[in-house]
Amino acid sequence: MRILILIIILVTTFSACNNSEKRDAEIEKDYVDYFYPTDSLIPFIYVFQDENDPLNEKIQRIYRLESPTDTNLVVEYFNANFRITEAFSYSIDSFLVNDHMIVDGDGLKRKAKVTSNSFFPLIRDKYAHFISDFPSHLDSIALVYQSKKSIINDDYKIELFGKTLPAVLVKDSVIITFVNTFTKQGSSQNAVVNRVFAKGYGLVQWSSDDGAIVYDLKRILNNDWWQEVAQGPEVKRL
Repeated sequence: MRILILIIILVTTFSACNNSEKRDAEIEKDYVDYFYPTDSLIPFIYVFQDENDPLNEKIQRIYRLESPTDTNLVVEYFNANFRITEAFSYSIDSFLVNDHMIVDGDGLKRKAKVTSNSFFPLIRDKYAHFISDFPSHLDSIALVYQSKKSIINDDYKIELFGKTLPAVLVKDSVIITFVNTFTKQGSSQNAVVNRVFAKGYGLVQWSSDDGAIVYDLKRILNNDWWQEVAQGPEVKRL
């Protein structure tokens, strides 16, 4: 009888653990749906426009990249002149950052050193902490970029292309530190950015905390348009 009771306790405990793990997985999947779509091998283009300066546009080029060893989601950032400024590579499975590339003031692509690679908050009560550092165009200055994101509203709604979409509102606390590599002294700039991620779309809006800067997703274009129109100057390589 004692052995039977012990078996029942073990089975019940194991079942409870499995149910808990399933609940956690379901929570994570709910928030993954608000990140960028990950199923397209052909790049698609997001064009964002500044509400206060319509000629000021930011562009993202998004595509899935498969290799024999892993599969990544790549998000490339461009300015209005189609010049690349930054790129991220995310693991499809974990949504952690695998690679971060930055273009410095001289137009050189530089691979950043990522020391904390959580970029998107999958769970409402947990932070996503991202830290990346890279040399600037000045040999003596290095930049450290820190981003701490948390979901502050998971019942958010946003109007996009004539539809009302479910979304999450993310508060992004950013610290940029400039460090003199010789003296080890530095100075920091802080900012709070509000980011809206719509279900099925990913990032569709970001704004400064005071509302002075607001970028909205205005167009989604295909890769044919990119090949025909967006042939900006080549970025110099190291």
